[in-house]
Amino acid sequence: MRVEVEGARLFVDVDGSKLRPDGRELVERPTVLIVHTGPGNDHSPYRDHIGPFLAAEMQVVYLDLRGFGRSDLSEPARWNTEQWSSDIHAITQVLGIDRPVVLGAGWGAYTALRYAQRWPDELGKLVLVNPAARIVVPRIVARFDELGGPSAGEAAFMYYEHPSEQSIARYMRECFHVTVGPENAEALLLNQTWTWTVAVHWMQHEARTLDLRPALGDISAPTLIAAGTDDPQYPRASIAEVVEGIPHATVRWYEGARHSIFRDRPEVNQMIRGWILA
Repeated sequence: MRVEVEGARLFVDVDGSKLRPDGRELVERPTVLIVHTGPGNDHSPYRDHIGPFLAAEMQVVYLDLRGFGRSDLSEPARWNTEQWSSDIHAITQVLGIDRPVVLGAGWGAYTALRYAQRWPDELGKLVLVNPAARIVVPRIVARFDELGGPSAGEAAFMYYEHPSEQSIARYMRECFHVTVGPENAEALLLNQTWTWTVAVHWMQHEARTLDLRPALGDISAPTLIAAGTDDPQYPRASIAEVVEGIPHATVRWYEGARHSIFRDRPEVNQMIRGWILA
């Protein structure tokens, strides 16, 4: 379904029941809102791993952020973390989701973090998977060099420093399989809707100045951070800045896991589910 908020129709889908029978009673279960990675992606990949795993015991809300997937493209002035976090807030209000669990993965963690900073009292729990609070290009390029070789490092440098349709095409060719693993790359490229225009615009604008570190301490909700050590887009040093900024967070590191942490280490799914239900 599409829900209209702040001048745009956003695609939302729901899996799993909010009320579950327990003997003679109906018991309310948490609602988890998944914020997809990107920029450029949609929610589709989460239907293959963490989404159905959580929906077996709780309610899951899938959302395509403004400009992505099946949501309205909207306009460039609204392609930013402030608007996307406002959209999450509006969706929870329109759908009547009380105390949501917000799960942000990779690039989606920027929006999840901003939502948690702006509306700390409305959030039930926060789950961050390979999060960062800012983009530090030398760290990213160095990690692509290490994991994918010079061609991957150079392609990453060109994309982050000179974002364009040409550099993002090269980035996808040279870097995507390093980020998610060659065994996952083809399916992930083909089985979702990509919006390159928004991706390039975001890299040219907000990505250059975004820094969520100063307000990380405003996040009061119980927080879980699941982190892979081999995600070149979100290097360990960048994830560590989020860990340091949210000192009450529960942190789980997974050696060798990449951006595709849900596939690389399936036990992450079980760990997240258990933590949400605890």
